[in-house]
Amino acid sequence: MTITRSAAAVGLAAALAGAAVAGCGSSGTSSPSSSGSIPAKLVVWRMGASVASQVTWMNGVVKQWKKDYPQYKNTKVVVDWIPWTSNTTDWTNALTSGKGGPDITEIGNTETPGLAAQGALANITSSVQSWANGSQIIPGNLANDTVKGDVYAVPWFGGVRGVWYNKDQFAKAGITSPPTTWAELLTDAKLLMKAYPGTYGIGAPTDDTDAIVSFIWGAGGQVAVQKNGKWVAELTSPASEKGIEFYADLLRTEHVSSTKYIGETEIGAPGTAGPGGAEEDFALGKLDMYIDGPWAEAQIEQVSKTNESQWSSFPIPSQNGPNPAPAFSGGSDLGVWVNSKYKAADWSLITVMDSVSNATTFANSQGFFPEFTSQLTSPAYSSSQLMAGFAKAAGYTQIAPLNTANWATADTGKYNIIPTMMKELESGANVQSTISQANAELQTVLNTGSES
Repeated sequence: MTITRSAAAVGLAAALAGAAVAGCGSSGTSSPSSSGSIPAKLVVWRMGASVASQVTWMNGVVKQWKKDYPQYKNTKVVVDWIPWTSNTTDWTNALTSGKGGPDITEIGNTETPGLAAQGALANITSSVQSWANGSQIIPGNLANDTVKGDVYAVPWFGGVRGVWYNKDQFAKAGITSPPTTWAELLTDAKLLMKAYPGTYGIGAPTDDTDAIVSFIWGAGGQVAVQKNGKWVAELTSPASEKGIEFYADLLRTEHVSSTKYIGETEIGAPGTAGPGGAEEDFALGKLDMYIDGPWAEAQIEQVSKTNESQWSSFPIPSQNGPNPAPAFSGGSDLGVWVNSKYKAADWSLITVMDSVSNATTFANSQGFFPEFTSQLTSPAYSSSQLMAGFAKAAGYTQIAPLNTANWATADTGKYNIIPTMMKELESGANVQSTISQANAELQTVLNTGSES
């Protein structure tokens, strides 16, 4: 799901590949009588820890649902909080046993295609198509929930990375507007370093795949694409190489990033919770531009010595503008469990959880965005100095292949392919041979789950 700072949540296709899903067809169809029954109880699986603010929000949604759908006024809604670290096991157990599963489940968006392909989610295509809010969903995010033309979940909330900066520092450096191209980004980084000696213009941590892929996509490249049922890595395409080399050259040749970020995530050493690394340097005024999401605000505030009223953001630029580079959108979706007997009731509750107002309220409370294009341009975001840039970035998103089953193994798990490649490049390795090796490794692991 990648709503935290990790590069991508673990996909499910590999974990569930051996699951014998008795009675779970991929279409997830059920008889009208069972789908339309009035349930005595609905079970909702929410991911993460049970915290007071989320419990309060969920209680409010259930109250509204019973008011909007009085036929369910006596239905008890049970919310089970499932740790992200155990959701794969819980889903697998529910599928293989046919027992203990939810009616509605939250799903990390990187996990949705794999879970749908295993036949664990009901086909809700017709419901989404007839849903008044369906046409407002960010197209790229709904595409992630679509498998072979059918829809198996709806986006709920998401988060994207953009570039943090200090508006006052931009003005004093003579920068009148945020950059929209790589050339402008580089020029501005150097202007800021000149205006503020001892700082670095922009951080380029090596272990920040979610940022790196935006530069690949921003040049028109792809990390990998599917052809004839197989993943074909494309790190070596001319466009992808341009994106990779530009990011590496922020340190290598342009010297606007620091060598201290080699081997680091955006918040320091891998596995640390922060604040640290580039995040802490931005908070302390040692780094002029910092790539991360709006969720970083609370941690930056912990150590900030800069003027917080001047914080602002802009989308990661594309190579030639004017539109931003696509941002990886991490977040959660909502789906109906294939074995639920109450699919009509399930869908009605999902529409209340994912109404424009409820989705927006929830997303704002968590430092994310709702999945509706109309909200991204609303005054609530466009008039916010900090959030406006992130909201614009949220309208330009991409997910694949960061949602494929073996992505976590390839990139953030055993092999750490893109971070390792970038670490070698920023340490001075040959560009073509290093990218070529990473490309070969990536293609093998995406298709097999292993290098051998």
